[in-house]
Amino acid sequence: MMVAFAACNNASNTDEAVATDSSSNQIQTDSSSNYVHSFADTALENIITAALLKLPFVIKSNNYIDSFSNHKHGLAFMLDDPEANETDIHVQAGYNGEGRFETYYRFFVNPETLDIKVYDPVADKRLTVKEYLKTQQ
Repeated sequence: MMVAFAACNNASNTDEAVATDSSSNQIQTDSSSNYVHSFADTALENIITAALLKLPFVIKSNNYIDSFSNHKHGLAFMLDDPEANETDIHVQAGYNGEGRFETYYRFFVNPETLDIKVYDPVADKRLTVKEYLKTQQ
């Protein structure tokens, strides 16, 4: 009975102005053309990508992406120039989907020696490939 009374007592004032959302006037679209990502040295990029594609866990992830994408995509790589205080090139490897980039691995590669480190988010440190493989067993 209290619910029926409360529902009947819900008087609305129709004289109030409804506030409009000012952000709805500006519809913004998002597409891959809005993002600019470039790595200056394409020859070095190809060498680093080829070195990473030889790692066994990267091969496995590449085959996995290839299988669920009906052989249209493989593992994608995004390389960033080193920070001012670093020498290693930061590489993200993952699936480049329509809506977003899904990072599977983060690598740090020395451009002179091609020494590869794998970032372990649990330990929050860079591991050698051998150390990383031990953590995966």
